[in-house]
Amino acid sequence: MKCVYSSRYFRIFLKDSVSKNIEISISKKNFNLSVDRNSIKRKIREIYRTDDALTKFSGDIVFSVFRPFGELSYAQAKNEIKKGMTFFLKKTNEQ
Repeated sequence: MKCVYSSRYFRIFLKDSVSKNIEISISKKNFNLSVDRNSIKRKIREIYRTDDALTKFSGDIVFSVFRPFGELSYAQAKNEIKKGMTFFLKKTNEQ
């Protein structure tokens, strides 16, 4: 697993795999309540599901979420994820 994008909100890792799945890792240390962790996971999955550009990859994508991500609105989170994924797609297309 290698890190392909890092920001203050999250990191994106790529795992070599035949499937095209998304995995979301949120630490209990950063978000004590399961309600908060599940809300963030739902937000990321919805952004990923609704944007067709984010599905153009091969392998599993792993999001590792940090505390500042919880403070973002849905629109801000969508912009940050799109920014990370466009960087990720550009980097994987160059290889």
